[in-house]
Amino acid sequence: MNSPALNNPYLAPDAVLTGAPADDDTYEPAIFSLQGRIGRVRYLAYSFLLSLVLMLVAGIITAIVSVIARDPGVTIIVMAIAFYIPSFLLGFAMAKRRLNDLDRTGWLSLLMLVPLVNVVLVLYLIFGAGTPTANRFGPRPVKNSRAVVLSGILIPVFIALIGILAAIAIPAYQSYMLRAQAAQMQQQR
Repeated sequence: MNSPALNNPYLAPDAVLTGAPADDDTYEPAIFSLQGRIGRVRYLAYSFLLSLVLMLVAGIITAIVSVIARDPGVTIIVMAIAFYIPSFLLGFAMAKRRLNDLDRTGWLSLLMLVPLVNVVLVLYLIFGAGTPTANRFGPRPVKNSRAVVLSGILIPVFIALIGILAAIAIPAYQSYMLRAQAAQMQQQR
């Protein structure tokens, strides 16, 4: 049976022909998918987890290459650029999916390129409530698992603790080094 809608040359190629999803439908979001929706906690968990893994891999590879290479400065810059691009693309993918949950177009993720506007956008992505039912971007995601909730909460706390410890430890170490150098100068006299 030929439907007039199927023969329409102006119909978008990826149009959904089965009808709108029911309000109670859910789906399990995949971490590396570009389609679908993700909620606030899953956005935080996926973003922080992927960034952490990418930074660890980049740090290890950069350390190995800088030991082997003749000019470590250029090597580190090239490696940083090589790992910044995937990190940037992952950020866009996560922002697009989060915007879809907010029933907004993924094109708004390009606002991440605009200074100061990107801060407002990230705050909106973190604190904006997604649509509780199905929207034009698909059904709502399933309820977050314990692992997702713990990752979404503990990873930012862990990163903040590392920052606080570094802010305390680095000046203390510098002060220790200055005192040690002064003591060494005293002994040489």
